[in-house]
Amino acid sequence: MGVRETRRKVLAPLRRAGLEVLDGGVPEDALPVFVAGVTVSCGKETGRRDSYVDFADFDGPRLIEQANRGWYELATSSGLFDARREFLLALPAHRYNPRVDLERTFVWRRVRLLDDWDVMGAACAVRRGRSVLGFDECLLGSRAGRPEFCMLSLDSTVVLLGTTWQHGIGSLTVPDPGSTQAVRRYLDGVAGDPDASPENRAAALAWLRREATSTARPAQL
Repeated sequence: MGVRETRRKVLAPLRRAGLEVLDGGVPEDALPVFVAGVTVSCGKETGRRDSYVDFADFDGPRLIEQANRGWYELATSSGLFDARREFLLALPAHRYNPRVDLERTFVWRRVRLLDDWDVMGAACAVRRGRSVLGFDECLLGSRAGRPEFCMLSLDSTVVLLGTTWQHGIGSLTVPDPGSTQAVRRYLDGVAGDPDASPENRAAALAWLRREATSTARPAQL
């Protein structure tokens, strides 16, 4: 997809939804994007917090309004945003392509939350295209009010997921995701998996080495 098409089909609609995608600015040492979603399996003992809206309690605009409220409370209280309300958002590395579609490759993009935003509604409704399996899908979920997205603070100390459950939708946040057992176990598995992509193996190894170095470094007096 060319620059103009990317601007028209991805950047412009996300900006209208209140998420301004910025050029560059993604930290090299960010938690690997492919592992962020693993935190959905983290328990309360990790510091996980949830916001949930039941389909039976709200519908249409009220459902999205309540879900947006919960997402924003978690984002602000957990420290997802920096001083300029910037953070990382997982976006597809490509639009649908028969050669790479099933890999669902995502990359971190630096974004800024604008004053007028609708993350659970308009942002989740931005179409990605029709997959090779024949399904219409969106960049941050399947449609408005049906989120599936990953967000990360710039320093990788907070991950925030939006997800759709059987009976409702919600957000969850986990502090220090890279130190959780679920993430470390997954990264260990990828690092030692000869069938994993070279890019993912390299990213997993780099993160684990940084963490090992950080843990071994003596505390400053």
